[in-house]
Amino acid sequence: MDWKLSKAKLTWLIFILGVVSATGPLSIDLYLPALPQMTKTLNASASLVQLSLSACLVGLAVGQLIAGPLSDKYGRKNPLILGFILFSVISLMIAFTNSVTFLIILRFIQGLAGSAGQVLSRAIARDLFAGPRLTRFYSMQSAVNGIFPVISPVIGGFMIRFVNWQGIFILLAIIGFLILIGIIFGIQESLPSTQRIAGSTTKTIFQMFSLSETSASG
Repeated sequence: MDWKLSKAKLTWLIFILGVVSATGPLSIDLYLPALPQMTKTLNASASLVQLSLSACLVGLAVGQLIAGPLSDKYGRKNPLILGFILFSVISLMIAFTNSVTFLIILRFIQGLAGSAGQVLSRAIARDLFAGPRLTRFYSMQSAVNGIFPVISPVIGGFMIRFVNWQGIFILLAIIGFLILIGIIFGIQESLPSTQRIAGSTTKTIFQMFSLSETSASG
């Protein structure tokens, strides 16, 4: 499906999908300057607190293998909405945790939720465009996305001078909520019901893992 959008709608789509796909750098780079403070506040070793970083990365990777098949069955918008609801709630829960164990667990779940933005932003673009138009769209989307790894540590470093580390995760919750509003009111479903995969959700996910293993072995 290759849709022709007005310039204003195309600009908005590039912006919102670029922001939606930035959950990775937002989840990781924004709180990096707060790691020393978190180590002290949580009374934990630096290696344990840094494990929360690895947990988020694993969640982001595993979540993409789940979000993709779910979106093929249920459409792009609903899994995206669910992902950002969970992302916002988990970010808020992290801000109120005082246990490094819960921090690691919640960061893994946050990664799972945030992965929806990474994989489904590209899936929506693939639904709407094809060929050179898709390539150009990906390039412009990547330009928007590429801003966040640069500004996220700067914002986090600035914030940590004035607020506790919890404030960074409250900001993440607010960002997630604002993106959620943008998704609900600014993105239309791009995968028609006639093009969705039939069958159980579990079977769809297992098929995705099977394809991944086949590709890796090949």
